[in-house]
Amino acid sequence: MKKIFMIVLSLVLLSVLPGKALAVKPDSNLAAAKTVEWNLSGDVMPLPWGQHDITGSDTTSKLIVNQPNGNTEVTLTGVMGGLNPNTTYVVYVANGWTTSPLWDVSGSWDFAINYDGIDYTHTISDLQVGGTLGYSGNNKTVTSISIVGDNIVIVADYAENGPGTVTLTGVIDGDGNMSGTWLDSWGGLDRTGNWESTYGVATSASVGNGFPGLFGSLQPFTFLTDEFGSGSWHLNLKDADFSSIGEFTLSVWVNGGGATVLISDSFDVVR
Repeated sequence: MKKIFMIVLSLVLLSVLPGKALAVKPDSNLAAAKTVEWNLSGDVMPLPWGQHDITGSDTTSKLIVNQPNGNTEVTLTGVMGGLNPNTTYVVYVANGWTTSPLWDVSGSWDFAINYDGIDYTHTISDLQVGGTLGYSGNNKTVTSISIVGDNIVIVADYAENGPGTVTLTGVIDGDGNMSGTWLDSWGGLDRTGNWESTYGVATSASVGNGFPGLFGSLQPFTFLTDEFGSGSWHLNLKDADFSSIGEFTLSVWVNGGGATVLISDSFDVVR
């Protein structure tokens, strides 16, 4: 009977006395690990990014982000593969990176170039530098194409009946159509008018805006690959690594040979 009483008493004490072994994680616990995708630098950033990328290293490597309870706010673990063997790589924990739209205007176009109320249709089979902007025996060679945001400037030299240069300045609308004003110096004249695309469409893609800067005061660190091009690294971010309480967007960048070779997707963490 005494033995049964002691067992019951022990169970009662366990049910009422607090203890770490019985603590329940709060509903807001963020401990579940998640895998963040890697990207080859040239896949998300403009040239000259990507010239030292190693094909396949983005899919072979893994980035694991975990938010455990306790003093450590975030743990970052890199399981790297497909890199150059016996090589030192540098890891940068950075702010989240941003993108901007980039218009692609390559392909076939018709431009209605209006002069004195008459549209003169110029065609080009592939809009690029060196392409021929053709019109009935008065062809022009494209010498430059500049795109900044939604603004475009196309410059072409008269290949026939020259000398002269025509400059088309315009805007690309949300549907990929172009329109604006033009100015040329053909035959010593300064002619001008309006123009618009009547065939062809520009396509939009997003491109990264470059390195966004280190996150807080975190400094770069290195890891070494083995003879198979594999390696790993681990980093704990604590309270002191965050400027305040709130949500933060981070990314991880890996450099090798003086150039970025891998860039993670941006990911959010909470302090």
